[in-house]
Amino acid sequence: MEFASWWQKCDEILQTKLAVSTKFNDSYLHKKEEPVGFRVNLINKQVVGNRNSLPFDKNLSVENQQIPVKGFAQPLRIDDSYALGLKIYVPEKLNGIKTPAVDVSIFQEFNPDNCLLPDFVQSYFGQTLLLTAWLSMEQIQAARGDSQFLKNLGKQCLEKLISGENLPDFYRQGELFGSPILEYGNPSQPESYCHVIIWFFNTSATDEIWDETRYSDFMDLFLYRNKILRAYHDSRKLYLVTREEYKQIELDIDNTFKYLQREQSQQRGSKGAGLKQKELEYLKRQMIEMPLRAVKYARLLSDLQVRENTIAINAQNYQNKLNEISLDIKAAKKYNDSDADLSFLAAFSKETCPQFQRQIQGDLGYFKHGSGLLDQATEAIRAIVAIEEAYRDAKLEVTIQAVGFGLGVAGVVTGSAPYLIKQDPPNQMVALPLVKVGINSFALVLLISITAGVVVWSLVMLGANSKNLLGKFQNLLGKNKQLPPQ
Repeated sequence: MEFASWWQKCDEILQTKLAVSTKFNDSYLHKKEEPVGFRVNLINKQVVGNRNSLPFDKNLSVENQQIPVKGFAQPLRIDDSYALGLKIYVPEKLNGIKTPAVDVSIFQEFNPDNCLLPDFVQSYFGQTLLLTAWLSMEQIQAARGDSQFLKNLGKQCLEKLISGENLPDFYRQGELFGSPILEYGNPSQPESYCHVIIWFFNTSATDEIWDETRYSDFMDLFLYRNKILRAYHDSRKLYLVTREEYKQIELDIDNTFKYLQREQSQQRGSKGAGLKQKELEYLKRQMIEMPLRAVKYARLLSDLQVRENTIAINAQNYQNKLNEISLDIKAAKKYNDSDADLSFLAAFSKETCPQFQRQIQGDLGYFKHGSGLLDQATEAIRAIVAIEEAYRDAKLEVTIQAVGFGLGVAGVVTGSAPYLIKQDPPNQMVALPLVKVGINSFALVLLISITAGVVVWSLVMLGANSKNLLGKFQNLLGKNKQLPPQ
């Protein structure tokens, strides 16, 4: 999606769906070319009070209670991709006064008509919805006594956030920065994938670590993650296309060589005949079509390889960003090991990504046989056509030689006729033996020369085909040996 469309979609969500008064038009963006750099903030800071994002606020009326809501939109270009961070939250304090606690039903106000879900947003790389909420002391105590409490609470939040029955499945649970976190949406199921994370804060350390810097870091992490998922989901589509092409290649090769089965080959050999003209023309067409098909098939395999490389590159970027976050937290020297534990996030790069790569590598290993089949079939067809053309050239050469011998002998006989048949007077009638008729001497000479030429042509052709006659005899003997005893 182009960034202009992205920004327009953001404006549609905030103004049309969330009824925010701030207009997200291009006046907040850089008027000229985008700044250069690996990670670029696309907001013009001078227009928004030297901020890194465009802020907005509004009041919600929930059960006769006015609840202040704040947020901001942060458009970025990270390397070659655009990302948009959209944060909506209820502030902990307003004008120095602590805001009252809100029920989980507040989440439905943040996502009217499911405007934050993939079907509406239509992001190319996908998206992640991150919900954060503080747990009360009662909830913390309940979670300690009931292992399913947080999972049930997370389900309530999810049901309030997303209307309808198509809720993402629970995927896993863990801890991040010392607080419990739940993840929804199985990355191996691209058809209905929707990534939602619900993070329950229960320590002040989590709140301290989760600052503006970490928010920016998580935007990078989720971009790399979604690039990986996009590449893997695309590879599953490519797998289906390549599998069908592989099946068709096997079928077409089998059909192409069906007439070359052993019995049919022996039958052709016994008759002393090569390929039919129709078969030869078909094989020549295959010689043209198969290389083109091999190129198409190689591109499919190349596309799969590109997806594997994309996963490898972004998995490394993901892990590098995690290492930066870990070093930054440890450098503060005020958090314990559990607060700095990133194993929940690291599981994606250490477990999920290698699984994706192994799957694609397995697909490539299987489908590469298709390229070998096409190459072997092309070479076999080329050899068959070359042999057939050589056979036909040799046969034509023998025919030409036989005709030449016949014409030569006929010429010799014609030239010798005057010495064999008396020509005085010319064109006299010559009596034929055993019959009581005469024949003109010129006609007799012509008849004798034609007969001599045909006899010589027949002898030459008989000698050239003697190998075929021997083949017939050998095949006949072989068949007699295979007859069952009477």
